[in-house]
Amino acid sequence: MLRTKPMDGSKERATRAWQEAAEFGLDMHQLEYLLALTPAERLMRHDAALEFVRAAREAGIKYYGFDPGSSEASQ
Repeated sequence: MLRTKPMDGSKERATRAWQEAAEFGLDMHQLEYLLALTPAERLMRHDAALEFVRAAREAGIKYYGFDPGSSEASQ
């Protein structure tokens, strides 16, 4: 189960960590959105991304005539 509060009750530490992550460049709104998804919704997003990667790889093979990501292509 996902905890929304620090286990030790230190809200200040959690707030500081959140701010540091945002200052580092992490998209905290995106993180909040992704954490709000159900496991089934996360799997659907993963499947959609995997489908895209497979289609992009097939397009590359069709365009180049070989799979540029294969170990044989780098030889």
